[in-house]
Amino acid sequence: MRLIKGLVMAVGVLGILVIFALITGFYLYSLSPSILGRAVPVAVTADAAQSFDQKLESADSQIEAAVEAGEKREVNLTVTEEEVNSKLVQMLAEGQLPLKRVLVNFGDGYFLAYAVFDAPVIDAKTGTIGRVDIVDGKPKVIIDEFNLGKLPVPDAAKIRVEQLANLVVSSETAGIPIDINSVEIANHELIINGTTRTGE
Repeated sequence: MRLIKGLVMAVGVLGILVIFALITGFYLYSLSPSILGRAVPVAVTADAAQSFDQKLESADSQIEAAVEAGEKREVNLTVTEEEVNSKLVQMLAEGQLPLKRVLVNFGDGYFLAYAVFDAPVIDAKTGTIGRVDIVDGKPKVIIDEFNLGKLPVPDAAKIRVEQLANLVVSSETAGIPIDINSVEIANHELIINGTTRTGE
């Protein structure tokens, strides 16, 4: 009889601990990540979003012209924080992203991204700091720090975020006939330099 009573009480205590852990987890999950404290607000404008689109169109035209001529040509693309954030805000307004808020900063050799994902019950607030390396003519995102609210995040989660980021980059750049030579992040700008392929 005491054994059964002890088991019931143990289960009850475990249940209380689980509920407490869930409440604590949800609370920490809902808080802003520490990375947000290092982010700098960026002004957004419709003109900057339009400039972003025009720069991408110009780079695409240069690549197409080089491919049609069968020539290897250097193509450079420089986008600013204002242009990137303005375009992201425009995409948010058009419902193209599953986010409620997003902010991107370009530091000295690194990028910082803060995003609030539209999640059921409680929105997920994330912060990411990373950089971009070049591997075999393709950009590779390296995640140095990842926050999910104030929850302690294991290294496995950071690795998974890095894998997902690179999957997106790979899918977006697949089929573009260009080898990326360098990606530089400095002075609040992202500068990409590449050489078109001739198909030989």
